[in-house]
Amino acid sequence: MRNPADSQAEDDDEGPIYEPVKLTPYDRRRNELRELEAKRDAILAQDEITDKDRQRLVVLAPLIERAQQRFDREGERARDDTFRLRRGIDDWRADEGREEYNAKRRKVRLHPNYKLSVLTPDEKKEYERDRRSDANWFKRLRDKGVSEVEITAAYAIRLEEREKAREAQRAANAEEDAAEAELRNHPNFGIMGSAQ
Repeated sequence: MRNPADSQAEDDDEGPIYEPVKLTPYDRRRNELRELEAKRDAILAQDEITDKDRQRLVVLAPLIERAQQRFDREGERARDDTFRLRRGIDDWRADEGREEYNAKRRKVRLHPNYKLSVLTPDEKKEYERDRRSDANWFKRLRDKGVSEVEITAAYAIRLEEREKAREAQRAANAEEDAAEAELRNHPNFGIMGSAQ
C-alpha cells in the first residue's frame, strides 16, 4: 500500500493530494530509537555473531542509551502544557508567522533592512543620503511635537514623492541619453573634434 504522504506522480489526477506529515520532535526521537533498536535486534537475531557484530553491538549500546534518554525527555516535554505552548509558538514563528513576528520585533523601521550587497556604489550612497535625510526629518518633526501617527502618514507621502521625483529624473536622463545617442549617430558627429 502506498503512503498517502508520498509525492504522487504528476499525471495521477485521481484521488486527494495529502500534505506531507510533519513529524513532531517526539516522533523523530521515537523513530531514531526504533532504528537503533532494529539494528541491534537484527545483529542479535543472527545464528552466529562475529567479532565485527560484537563491535557493532558495543558501538550501538551507548547510542541506544542516549536515544532512549532523548526519547524520554521528549515524552516529558510532550506532556508539559507550557513546553507544548512554547513549541507551538516556535513553529508558528518558523512558518506562517515569520513575517508578522519579524515585523513586530522591529522597533523603529516599518520595513526590513535594505540589502546593500546588491547595490552599486552610487545606489549605496543614495541609500545612505536618504537614510540620513529621513533620520533628520523624523527628528525635526518629533522636536516640533508631531504625533507618531502623523509622522508615519507624512513619511509614506514623503517616500511616494521621492519615488515620483526619481522616476521623473530617470525619465529626463533617458531622454537626454536618447538625444545624445541620436546626435552621435548623425553622420557629421565628431567632424570638428577629430581635426587637429
